[in-house]
Amino acid sequence: MGQTASHALVAAADLQPPLAMGVSGLETELGETVQHIKMLGSTRFMKTILCKHPKEGQLVLHVFMRPVSMPFDVTQQIQVLRTQYTKLDGAQRLLSHTQVISDDRAVYILRQHMHNNLYDRVSTRPFLSVNEKRWIACQILMALREAHERGVCHGDIKSENIVMTSWNLIFVADLAPFKPTFLPVDDPAEFNFYFDSASRQYCCIAPERFYDPGSSIAQVLTASGINGSYDDPRLALQPSMDIFSAGCVIAELFLDGNPLFSLSRLLQYRKGTVTAAALVADIPDKQIAALVGHMIQLDPTERLSAAEYLEQWASIFPNAPLAAYMDQASPDVRMRALYDEMDEVDDDVCEITASIACANVRNCSLPSSRCMGIKVLMRCSRGAMRGDPDLILPYLVALASDESPRVRADAIIAIRDLLQDLQLLTPINSNIFGDYIAPHLQYFAGDASVGVRCMVASVLGDLADTAYFLTNGHSAYEALSNQMRAIVGKLSFDEAEVKHVLLCAFPQLYERGIQSLSHIITYLNDRDCWFLRAAFFDVVFAASAQISRHASREYIVPLINLNDQEVFVVISALRALLRLVPQMSPAMLWDKLVEVQRFSKQPLKRGAHEFTEFVLANARLPMPAQAARLALEISRSTADSEEEIMQMMASNEAPLASAQTVQLREIGAALKTVFLTPIKDPWVSATEPRVGTKSTTPEPTSDKWQGVAEEGDRAIKAFLRKKALELELPQAPRRRRFEGWRPQGTLVAELSEHNDAVTCAVATGSSLFVTGSDDGSIRLFDGTVFRKSAVCRSRALHVLGGRIVSMVYHPVLDCVVCSSDNGSISVLRPRADELVELAKRTMVPGEYAVALGFAKDERGVSVMACTSRSRVEFMGVADLMPQDVVELDPSLGRPTCMASDGSTLAVVATAKGWLQLLDTRFRITLKKYRHLMSHPITALNMYTASSILASTASGDVSLLDLRESKWPLCVSSRSMQELKSNEVNRKLRINAMALAPHMHYVITASNDGMLRYWNLDQLSQSFVINSSETVPPYSSYELDNTVYYCENVNVPRSPGSSRNQIGARLANDVARAQATNNSRPGGPVTSVCILGSPSVMLVVGLQSGAIRVLL
Repeated sequence: MGQTASHALVAAADLQPPLAMGVSGLETELGETVQHIKMLGSTRFMKTILCKHPKEGQLVLHVFMRPVSMPFDVTQQIQVLRTQYTKLDGAQRLLSHTQVISDDRAVYILRQHMHNNLYDRVSTRPFLSVNEKRWIACQILMALREAHERGVCHGDIKSENIVMTSWNLIFVADLAPFKPTFLPVDDPAEFNFYFDSASRQYCCIAPERFYDPGSSIAQVLTASGINGSYDDPRLALQPSMDIFSAGCVIAELFLDGNPLFSLSRLLQYRKGTVTAAALVADIPDKQIAALVGHMIQLDPTERLSAAEYLEQWASIFPNAPLAAYMDQASPDVRMRALYDEMDEVDDDVCEITASIACANVRNCSLPSSRCMGIKVLMRCSRGAMRGDPDLILPYLVALASDESPRVRADAIIAIRDLLQDLQLLTPINSNIFGDYIAPHLQYFAGDASVGVRCMVASVLGDLADTAYFLTNGHSAYEALSNQMRAIVGKLSFDEAEVKHVLLCAFPQLYERGIQSLSHIITYLNDRDCWFLRAAFFDVVFAASAQISRHASREYIVPLINLNDQEVFVVISALRALLRLVPQMSPAMLWDKLVEVQRFSKQPLKRGAHEFTEFVLANARLPMPAQAARLALEISRSTADSEEEIMQMMASNEAPLASAQTVQLREIGAALKTVFLTPIKDPWVSATEPRVGTKSTTPEPTSDKWQGVAEEGDRAIKAFLRKKALELELPQAPRRRRFEGWRPQGTLVAELSEHNDAVTCAVATGSSLFVTGSDDGSIRLFDGTVFRKSAVCRSRALHVLGGRIVSMVYHPVLDCVVCSSDNGSISVLRPRADELVELAKRTMVPGEYAVALGFAKDERGVSVMACTSRSRVEFMGVADLMPQDVVELDPSLGRPTCMASDGSTLAVVATAKGWLQLLDTRFRITLKKYRHLMSHPITALNMYTASSILASTASGDVSLLDLRESKWPLCVSSRSMQELKSNEVNRKLRINAMALAPHMHYVITASNDGMLRYWNLDQLSQSFVINSSETVPPYSSYELDNTVYYCENVNVPRSPGSSRNQIGARLANDVARAQATNNSRPGGPVTSVCILGSPSVMLVVGLQSGAIRVLL
């Protein structure tokens, strides 16, 4: 309003009468009644009112009261505002004034109202993430670029003038060309009058806008007179002034609302007593700190323009999705744009995309658009937002009350998936299940749609498991379980379809103490729904391991009715009986055997296999010959051929006692002759001749013959299913370099080339080792250079894309096979300075190899890929072309890992604690085992030819005897109390294991950052490798023929024991290594392997992407 006029206005402000409430004076100019809502701000210079226009909606009204003590002409200022509005017409990031009205009392300036501004948003939950803050900073610079290109400067940029939408789309508002450009340095009254509207005593004004008395600016102001500044370019606003103010706002954004300058601190900075580097040192984002430091330089000529900052700092700003710029589009159009870009969403824009989706999903008019929004939100939740439900969960809960049943069902499934991704509960979310999820589930359980109630029933088991693990089964879980019991009780009296779905969740609900057998037994009373009765027996079949012997004998077996008129119910009942055989008394077994005899006279083909399996299981009873003949009689009447009879007899997985053995010839089973075929070269495909030979058919080699069944011969395959377990493998010679080796924990080298978690590490036969990471890269390192330097670089890089999930090395073929979650599988040969790609294959969309291994048959060495769709696919090493597929049982859980001996056997483990044994020569499944604690299995390693080590998410390593189906040993990083109560401590989750060839020790890598050395021959020699503390005392006990050996961190060791002396000596060695080399990894350890050359070393991969090599 003119530099000289500003002094007069400050003096006249104290004489102003108070502003009368109401905006009735605008009715004449606007032609409509404007309703006053509330006062937004009131300063001596200008009042701000929120009002409502009948056509335009909510408006912000700035009122400048004309001074009563002096004449004041505002014609020139009004003209400047209108000219500025014309220049900014069509601007995308600037919210300019739309109308200026003047009367004899005041000047009224109107603009559109935005609900939120940056100052309020910074302190509002959910708090802005780093990427969201960077996106807002980018938009501020984009708005300034747009304004400066149109020849307009703002003049008063601060966080209150940065308004924003609910999806973080920002607009720079309240441009102030009428405020003075320059302020006296010796009189803060003008600054407080014009710029400190919120009385926060912070300052975003560029230092060159303050002038000293007697300076050239002071002389120009004195000579210009009132209203003279608009005609003098020396007194005009400059773009560099806005750049400084924007830098202050960006700094305040990244300092969580703390201003960079107060007026006094800015004046100190103007004098040079404070440096820009010191001011931005508290900004945690160093790249943003460098940007802010450049924007707030004292010399305005050294500041760049907004366009130059956007260009030179483009790498730090996220590439927001197209929908972020569609401020005029409808929510449905914006959601469709987000959905189309969903596959391109990466971690940098997850939060931005989620904010846009959350702000628009409830306002979409089409149910299909809201379903798209749910899918977009779930895609974002699996990126950088994994484990943070604060933003997405409230919107999903709101969508679960949508008017469309389809949307409600999708939202309930999304809530389940979102909560399953949580790794831990923050203190603020500690009661999220009891106070938030369970009450809403009770409401959803009464939904009018049967389909929605079925969805509620289907997620109860998973939610109970998730809540149990996240709360560790403490009192918070008890309160939740009471609420879930009420929900289950309500759904138990629902439609048959709902009860059917609820039955499927029974194993989980029963294990967590939420549902009892008495609930589901009542389902057998529904005579009109045969599928409900069949489902009951299927559930008993699946949950038999959890049902006690007493409950089986007293409740379940008496209720198994084999007289049902529906054949599917009878089949399910027989399968349940078969699973309950170990828990039945001999009298019960013979009663049921007599009961099923009648089926031998009925043409019930569908149940023939189930009948025979049940009868054969009873061959453990006395009179085995009679039992076997009875089985043969039943089989002949129901099976199609003698081959099927032999198949059924050979598929009996229960080993018979020596006194109860039944000879196949005695019961009339026909035997067949098996012919042998040679093994081919693994690197020659089926259509290529072997290099160096004249014939396309390789010569047979006597030492590479394997027995193989003819294709399609089901009888031979079934017979070999049992015989495969009786094969003895030759013992390979021990590798002496690993004998007597004990890791010291001394840091040898640190490698920081991966950008994300190191998920895989394998050692080759030489000094080379290969690592894979979540950043999609595979790197080759040479261990010999560690003797020369502790810092070295990788020898080769291969980018597979996605996240590397598995890697395995074959010592004879000297190749590494690796897989990614994008479906890629690659065969690489490590060389001194390169990784040579021998073959590559991409699996079908949505499927990828979770774990890899090698097999050997008449065709040579094959690659085994255990996929995310519960399949084991066999492929040729040379070309990765599919050979065979073994379908796994998906009801046993999602596959997590696999181990193989490279020749005959392979074991696949699941997230539900199941293990499945495969014969890799005949490509069939042999047996399945349940982990002794039923915990998710995270890693597998072959220990001997007939035993395997399995690590779990709770920090245990268990030894499984494959032939005896026994678990003789379990070592655990949990305390004895946790082990006996089977409490799960996810911080102790074992991510990887490493075994030296034919040695009796194993190295485990855990989420707590610890590397543990377990000596399975002498358990007392076990210790923590990278801990400077005293070696934790160990204790052991025996239960059900299993020896448990665990850490007792809180139990002191007796000073006189020899084990304590060994532990103390090891602890001192480790402590010295810790102090000098900092060998303890920071954060979870995600991979580990043992490198044998040039000396035995540990290669440790961290979640941070670092690799550490330890002696």
